[in-house]
Amino acid sequence: MTGGVAAAFGSLLCCTGPLVLASAGMSGAALSGFLPYRPFFVVAAVGLLWLAFNLVEREEAAACEPDAACASSATRKKVRNLLWISAVISFVFLSSPLWARFVFEG
Repeated sequence: MTGGVAAAFGSLLCCTGPLVLASAGMSGAALSGFLPYRPFFVVAAVGLLWLAFNLVEREEAAACEPDAACASSATRKKVRNLLWISAVISFVFLSSPLWARFVFEG
């Protein structure tokens, strides 16, 4: 989960980072160096989120020991909810080139 969000954040840096810094009166030229690596960040984010969803599904399908943390339905529900929250945050970061120009142009 964390890896997917981190990769999506890396993807966000190349496009939205300079806009945010420029709106704050700072130079975002250093962050624009991430632009050539954006496709790698996108693939990493999608791949890591896919892996996290598969691991959660596999964990729910596997039998747990009675005292293990995965045996608790509340714990499984929290993990599933955090994974979906991570996926939504990643989607917002990854789609930033589509919506950022409307937000930052006024």
